[in-house]
Amino acid sequence: MKPVKLLRRDLDAMFKHAKSEYPSESCGVIIGDLDDPAKNRVRPCANIQNKLKEKYPDTYERGADTGYFMDPKDVRLAFEDANSMGLEVIGFYHSHPDHDAYWSDEDHKAAMWAGTDEPSFPEASNVVISIKEGEVKDVAIFTWNADEKSFVKSGI
Repeated sequence: MKPVKLLRRDLDAMFKHAKSEYPSESCGVIIGDLDDPAKNRVRPCANIQNKLKEKYPDTYERGADTGYFMDPKDVRLAFEDANSMGLEVIGFYHSHPDHDAYWSDEDHKAAMWAGTDEPSFPEASNVVISIKEGEVKDVAIFTWNADEKSFVKSGI
């Protein structure tokens, strides 16, 4: 898969969001055009992980410090914005507070379609931001590799 190309302003928007949510995970959607990064738009989403954990503790064991669940209303709005602007959802992002920018087992599980071995959005890149002590330390992009049935680091 072709990784998303991020402009400095895209990274800055994601980094600002990660810093504002620290020590919780930030999360969001990237809409745009894979062939024209100038059209990219970062759409921060609310992380409702703590609300889900409080309401359904047997299902959602992690808190927002080690997990995220994008507010479905925010995700819907991002898709609607993409559609109205003639763009597509080309990526998702989230931060790892006080951890490295790696693709975790939990990230993999969240990206897959309803417990299958197929991703919900195989064409979309996944950006992971490492933020430690409130400062961004690293960022990595992961894309779906159908042969390996895994998300692989694509660089930045």
